[in-house]
Amino acid sequence: METLEFVLIVLSCVVLSSVLDKFSRVSLPVLQVAIGLVITLIAPSVLEVRIDAELFLVLFIAPLLFNETREADPKALWNSRTDILSLAIGLVVASVLTLGYALNWLVPSTPLAVAFAFAAALGPTDAATVTALRSSVCLTERQRTLLSGESLINDASGVVAFQFSVAAAVTGAFSVTAVLGSFALLFVGGIVVGFFVGLLLSLLIGMLRRLGFEDVTAHVLYEVLTPFLVYLFAESLHVSGILAVVAAGLVIARPAPRLSSPTAARQRLVSDSFWRVISFLINGTVFVFLGMQLPLAVTPGLNGGLGLIKIVGIVLTMALLSHACRFLWLYLMELLRAKRGQHLCGPGKDLVRDVLVTTIAGAKGAVTLSIALTLPYTVDSGAAFPQRELIITITAGVILTTLLLADSLLPRLAPMPDSEGNLQERVREGSIAVLSATLGELRAMMSDSRVEARYIPALRLTITRYSSRLLFERISTPETGPETLAIIRDTNTFQEARLKELHLRHLRHHDETPWETILEDIRSIRRSVGYIGPMANIGTRTDGNSRLRMLASTLRRTLHRLWSPNGNIRTISDDDRAYFQACIYAIELEYTEIERLNEIASGADSRRAKIAKNLLVEHESAVESIWSRINIGQEGADTGRQSSYVLPYNLDSHEIAPRFREQIAHAREYADDVDENALRIELDQIIRLQSEGAIDREVATKLRENVYYLQMAYSE
Repeated sequence: METLEFVLIVLSCVVLSSVLDKFSRVSLPVLQVAIGLVITLIAPSVLEVRIDAELFLVLFIAPLLFNETREADPKALWNSRTDILSLAIGLVVASVLTLGYALNWLVPSTPLAVAFAFAAALGPTDAATVTALRSSVCLTERQRTLLSGESLINDASGVVAFQFSVAAAVTGAFSVTAVLGSFALLFVGGIVVGFFVGLLLSLLIGMLRRLGFEDVTAHVLYEVLTPFLVYLFAESLHVSGILAVVAAGLVIARPAPRLSSPTAARQRLVSDSFWRVISFLINGTVFVFLGMQLPLAVTPGLNGGLGLIKIVGIVLTMALLSHACRFLWLYLMELLRAKRGQHLCGPGKDLVRDVLVTTIAGAKGAVTLSIALTLPYTVDSGAAFPQRELIITITAGVILTTLLLADSLLPRLAPMPDSEGNLQERVREGSIAVLSATLGELRAMMSDSRVEARYIPALRLTITRYSSRLLFERISTPETGPETLAIIRDTNTFQEARLKELHLRHLRHHDETPWETILEDIRSIRRSVGYIGPMANIGTRTDGNSRLRMLASTLRRTLHRLWSPNGNIRTISDDDRAYFQACIYAIELEYTEIERLNEIASGADSRRAKIAKNLLVEHESAVESIWSRINIGQEGADTGRQSSYVLPYNLDSHEIAPRFREQIAHAREYADDVDENALRIELDQIIRLQSEGAIDREVATKLRENVYYLQMAYSE
């Protein structure tokens, strides 16, 4: 079979798996393995295609690991570094010794060094498998961190242990000192090389950005090429290419200053979308190829003299023993942490279940098979490598067993929340959760020292858009929407009453600024912090007495300008003066709203109290936003301790220089950049909430589609 035909068949199988996944109850990896097996029956010629195991690691495993590091949290990995290294190194060594001696005992004709090589091949947990399982199982943050960190590192330790076991089997010589020295060289060398290469690439990209050579397409291509270049460079230096890719990925993906360049967010958003497609294709290809390779792996072992029943027994024994070793290691590790008040998920009775989930989630995959396929055919004497076919057969069987165990047990031990209710309602609830989380992160950026001041006005506008979207979703919710709208109307009534008081106060102080101008600015300000419709258009009704007072005030202002010798002198423009006054009044209206919401939140009605508490967050954010507008570039704003604001009516002598026009210019200049960042954050929140089980896969897909639509709209 031609290579092109083989590639097309594999890609077609991946596409087919995405369709069948909608109707299948088994996990996607198991489904793809099954499709690969079926294809070998329909088209036996696919078995003729051979892919070199080393080439397999470069083409598939390197980019998968690199993508994992892009999505990993370096801080979380660092905080769990001791446990991750314990699993990635200590557990691998323990598994090699346990499984090696067990296989040697079950099959005495297998030399101990060969048995150790088999056990070392089973050491790595497959990053592709872990990633695929995480999307269908509800795992805790600590479980996700441990599984991700372990899968990023234990490939190297497994490969090193395998290489030295094979060397011992081929040459008949073994040196503990040589093993430890070589392991240190490969392990530490891989990390060091990856770190410096990643740092160099990051500096190079940063320099190009500063010179203005920024391009979204070029950036994505650079990310695609990086794992291959890093892997090949590290292997040429005889250090671990896998660890080099991991280290380089962590350096490149380290947290950077937010909003650092006009195109950085768009690059990240496009990159995330691209890698999501690439990751799906690579993962799918790996598992389909694994299914195609299983007959090649199993058939020679069956023809090697051992009966089918005995081989099946050995496979099941090795799989269960591997999980038992992993379970005991994790359990003891968590018992030690529990003494310090730290737990895998929850204290007490949940410990066994949580350890069992983490154990089964560490399934084997294509990495293990690719390692096993690198076994040599002969030893130094020219004789055949002992039990090569049997080792590959048992390895393939253990891979399939661990996948089936994970597929059947994990949904029962750590199920995703049931997808109850209509899809539209679930999407609305998921949208509320995603928008709330995104708003939280955007607001945190307001006080982030890494965010440059020039981005703040645009960030306020973006926060306003998300606040409006969130309010719309809450009002549209059938269960709480009517109650939410009723509370909003109730609090708006209090604001209308407060506005009348402010109007009278404005007239009593003979202010020169017309109330109509102030009122229009108040409405504009309210719209800018998330008010919609009638809630923004406050003060639309004016009674007769107020109109008479407004007429009298206009007359007084006219006489004041005629009689005052300095009446036409301004240090602040009339527009800035009016906007400043409107901001003060808008803040006082917000505190009226907050006071009323606090009353509802402390009431006996728990349902109304919960809604009021959610609305309080929005209005407290609105106060901060308005106050920051009139104090941009100045110190001393403390909205947390201030309950009301007194208007400094003599603004000509007041030490304030509002830069409203400057803020508007910055808001327009950096709006696209901030919006792209917000969409990227929204996608990250969708991924996080799906992994935590807060939203199901169907809802997550719909929400991602909405983000892509917004991305296209912003890009036009």
